[in-house]
Amino acid sequence: MNKFVLIALGLLAAGISAPAGEKVFALATAGEVDAAFAERVRARLEEHAGAAVRMAPAIPLEAGQSLEAIGRAAAATLTEADHSILVLVRPSDDQPQGVCLPHERFAALNVAKLEAGADAEHVERRAVQEGQRVMSMLLKMAPCPFPLCVLVGYEKVEDLDRMSGNFCPPCQDRFTRYAREADLRLVEPAAEEVAPAVEPAPAADEAAPGVE
Repeated sequence: MNKFVLIALGLLAAGISAPAGEKVFALATAGEVDAAFAERVRARLEEHAGAAVRMAPAIPLEAGQSLEAIGRAAAATLTEADHSILVLVRPSDDQPQGVCLPHERFAALNVAKLEAGADAEHVERRAVQEGQRVMSMLLKMAPCPFPLCVLVGYEKVEDLDRMSGNFCPPCQDRFTRYAREADLRLVEPAAEEVAPAVEPAPAADEAAPGVE
């Protein structure tokens, strides 16, 4: 009996420790969105969220096209390896800041709205923050009430600059758990660079060489 219990426990442990599957988030652009900007956002989303994000081909943008229509066009390009898609859009007319429809497997963010009163560095940070928020929505996570979490609610886009750029620890754990359940491929955080060794300064009581 004990032998069977040990075997069962071993199989359970193996299942828990097994890496998540091979599905990924896709990130695409629509309209005049700089490719280098999109790649930086992709890399930072992957780093902050801990889930794989691939760069997908750009989505053709038609005049007057709504964010929902752009998102649906993007969702039509999903492959079997994709969980869902996030589109960075620069629309040709005034559109909302963003839309996320988890049941249709897409989210679309209006880059023009994120640029309000911001320099390039803040626009990129806002895009990453909003990207994390919609990635969590695509996994059907709820908002977080903790003020130091990127998932806390806000009123206007400028509020993002005063908010955290990361999940709080419980939300990070929850995101990882939901990602595993969705068969997403997880990404290990980048190893920190080790600073070069520095020779210790001489003790204060050590005598300095005398001057004749």
